[in-house]
Parts: sequence; C-alpha cells; structure tokens
Amino acid sequence: MDTLKTVVFIDGQNFKNDLQKFRFKATGQNLPEYRLDEKHFLWESFFQNAIDILSRRTRTPHRLVRVYWYNTQATTPFHRNERAIPEILAEYGERFPDLNAAHIDALAQRWHRHQREILARAKEEVFDAIQKRTSFLEFKYVGQLVLRPYKVREIQRDREGGILYQGTVEGEKGVDIGITIDMIAKMPHYDAAVLISGDTDFIPLIQYLKDQLKLVYSLSLSRGDRSQMQLFSPQIKNAVDYFHPVFEKDLLGTYLDRKSGVPPIILQEVDRRLSELSGERAQEESRPERDPGAAGEEF
Repeated sequence: MDTLKTVVFIDGQNFKNDLQKFRFKATGQNLPEYRLDEKHFLWESFFQNAIDILSRRTRTPHRLVRVYWYNTQATTPFHRNERAIPEILAEYGERFPDLNAAHIDALAQRWHRHQREILARAKEEVFDAIQKRTSFLEFKYVGQLVLRPYKVREIQRDREGGILYQGTVEGEKGVDIGITIDMIAKMPHYDAAVLISGDTDFIPLIQYLKDQLKLVYSLSLSRGDRSQMQLFSPQIKNAVDYFHPVFEKDLLGTYLDRKSGVPPIILQEVDRRLSELSGERAQEESRPERDPGAAGEEF
C-alpha cells in the first residue's frame, strides 16, 4: 500500500485562541489567570503522533512531509481618526477630566505601537524558537492584524494615577486567503491535508480539495474527557474525511513542555486538573463499552 504524503496547515491565530482556553489560576493567590500558548508545548511529538494516529484510524500509512503554521505578517497602519475623538471624550471625559484630544491621540498611538511590538516579539521569542526545535515545521507570515486604535475597549487608571488605554484588535485580514492559496497550489505535492482551524470560511476549500480527490482531515483541541467532550472547532467536523479530537488529558499530560517557563504554582494546578480528568476517565471506563470510533482515538 502506498504511503500518503501528508501536509499539516495551521491557522495560527485560531489555534492560539483555542490553546488559551486552557487557563489556570493559582489557588489562594491574588494573581491573574495563566494562559497556555504556543511556546508551552512539544510540537514535534504532537504532529508526529497525529500522523501515526491518522495512519491507524484510516488503515493507510501516512508520512508527514511538512507543517505550515500561518501567522500575521504585520499590523494595519496607524491612521488618526479625528471623528472618533469627540465620541471618546463624550463617553469618558466625565470620568477622566484630564483627558483631551491630544492625550487621546498619544494614547492611541502608544497602544498601536505596543501591539506592533507584541507581534514582532512573538516571532522572535516564540515562533523562531519553536521552529528551531521542531522538525518539518515552517512558519509562514501573511496578511495583517487589524487594529482599531480609536475603538476603545477599555480606559482605566493605573496604580500611579495615569491612564491605561486599550483599543480594539478586530482580528486578521488575509491569513485565510494565504492558507487557501497554499493548500491549492501545493496540491500536486501531497495526498492528504490536515487543517487545524475552526474557521467555517474554510469549508468551501475543504469541499474543493475533496472534489480534486485529496483526503482532508481536521484536528481540534477539546476540553473535558471523552464522555463530555467540548470541541473548540466543531463546525469543520462534518466537512472533512476524518475528524480527530485531541483530548485535554493528552494535551496537558503528554504534550505540555514542563520546562517551557510555566510557573511551578501553575504546574500544580495543571496536575490537579489531570487528576480530575483521570477520575472522570475511570468513571467513563466503568460504563458499558461504546463504539471507539464514535469519539475518535486519543493521542
């Protein structure tokens, strides 16, 4: 039987949002929730195990050729919005008497600059580091992160009495187009594609690839155990040839890199959660046997 050349395509922002739904708060500590993200996981093992499971579940050997992980290349440029300034003053001026038009402009520019710095720092400190230690992985940067500096998300005082200003991050523009172009352009070089995204805009693409006799799979992170699985991207499930859930117990227990800088106090909360999941799993195994194909195979 021929081995199927398999390529993984990841919608980076969508995947990051799913990862950050795994949040932990230290018990008894007045600290904000700690969100897991891309830098906290062993991706080489994750992707290779995913391909091994696809081979077993479909009874056809697959070989991982490449993982393409897409992130935004830049932010939208800063543009001064004179019409928005009176509206901001009308809404927040009474609570913040020291706020004026010039101050709003400065705050909006500073917020926009900070978002650009976050994007650049993620590439240098997170994605470049992941790529160096993960075989068959290539990060690709396309599209823009859409910023609305004058669409106020929040204004509040800091501890020194200054003003903390947050504009709005509206999402990405052009990333899904970049992924679509690549998946179609690379069709001659793969037999099966694995799409990691919950964006329903990809459903026409999935159908097109299937019409071209390509196999299309999807992976989704899930919270809970098999009996109460909560998928983060259920819309794609019915469109693909095979859908595979990655259970929370495996994500945290097998693929979490405990040397990636997660604070020890948070690792204790992770272990507590794993104990809860192990208890739920024991209850599930004591129930009457179900069709193992109904919920997928763990990895």
